[in-house]
Amino acid sequence: MVFSRRRLQSGMYLTAVVCAALALSACGSSSGGSSGGGSSAPAAHFNPNAKIRGQHITVLLPYAVPQSILNQFTQQTGVKLTYVTAGWDNVKSKLIVANTAGTYIADVTEFDWSFTGQFGGSGWYVPLESGLGPQLISDLGNVNKAFDTNGHTYAACYSNDYRLSLYNKKDFAAAGITSWPTTFSQLDSVLATLKAKHAAPYPMSLPLGATEGGLTPWYLTTLAMGGQLFDAHNKPVFGQPNSTASKALEWEIQALKKGWISPGSVTLDDTPAANNFNAGEAAILYASGPGPLATANDPSQSKIAGNAAAGLMPGMNGPGSSFGLPEGLAIPVTAQHKDAALAFIKWWLEPKTQEEMYTTGSVGFLPCSLRALKLLSKSGKLEDGQVLQAELSHIVPLFPQGAPVWYSKFDTRAQQLINAAAKGEMTPSNALSQLASYTSTLASGG
Repeated sequence: MVFSRRRLQSGMYLTAVVCAALALSACGSSSGGSSGGGSSAPAAHFNPNAKIRGQHITVLLPYAVPQSILNQFTQQTGVKLTYVTAGWDNVKSKLIVANTAGTYIADVTEFDWSFTGQFGGSGWYVPLESGLGPQLISDLGNVNKAFDTNGHTYAACYSNDYRLSLYNKKDFAAAGITSWPTTFSQLDSVLATLKAKHAAPYPMSLPLGATEGGLTPWYLTTLAMGGQLFDAHNKPVFGQPNSTASKALEWEIQALKKGWISPGSVTLDDTPAANNFNAGEAAILYASGPGPLATANDPSQSKIAGNAAAGLMPGMNGPGSSFGLPEGLAIPVTAQHKDAALAFIKWWLEPKTQEEMYTTGSVGFLPCSLRALKLLSKSGKLEDGQVLQAELSHIVPLFPQGAPVWYSKFDTRAQQLINAAAKGEMTPSNALSQLASYTSTLASGG
């Protein structure tokens, strides 16, 4: 039901966006904006009393929604709706081409967290803070900050994906472990106990391959240990001596050396890592998300159904930070009916609508609204709802100024260097020093 739809950078699991021919400008050329710079769009002046009944808007998103749900918007507002879907990569390519040319494409569109620096910084989208209002933005929680740049909010979160860990309650019980660890020192002890008790073939499933799925755990561990990868100006800090990012990478390498994870982890991506957990091959699935929890407890897809549970990311002195990979609804500056578009976004964000979006099997968007999450949890429809809600309060942005235009190049190089360190082909300090130098060159326009 709930899904984690793609990787940060490639494939279909947690993100998307490989630079295609139509999107070359997004991969670092001068036509793209950048975080902390560029020409942001002027603040929009939405009219709360606008007469929108009878208007016709187009919405462009990567995911289908049942017409029965969409019809409720028209019934409620009198606004006619054309809902268009295309593959995720195709949607991004279309948005880049249309927005670069300044031509109309839709009144409401997809706006991924990774779009923020380029799309927001380029002035392609209407700032939404005045239209949404502080109460609604607050209800969307920390996850919505992923869409903030240049002092504006450019999207409203509709699909909530973020990192946490999963564990097998049966394996924990077999090893005499009564609770999920809240600190890394406790996690180390739990992993050692699981190994000593042979509760599972391996204590933990943690991907370390040269892929986005293998890179995400390093991002996550750095934040969970109380560090940052980038400063407030999106300049790299991970290459500094004794950085938290270096300690995070060393922790992953120690997990490999101590036999807490499989030797094959250095070639493992996140999907096979999750499959191993679902097959009972590991007691812990590190750096997972809300979607894989539902899969792990689905008897048709998992051998451990009924035993999977969610755990908050450990920290140094208690639960640590995590980060999100949210998707939002946004309004291009070329939209023809901005007030009607805003009405659509507000309708989608109503707790009742979000609950229906979540519980309808063909949709499955985990709500961003704190009110909607509480309602789902109270009704028993949100699996491990208290943990999922609690993790939201620990989410921090991976990029303080929003994902920069050079993110895809940074990501590709980071995959290679972090994997080389995990394999022992270079030291962690050498890998991070090279990555920091490369990132500084990208950020300066090199």
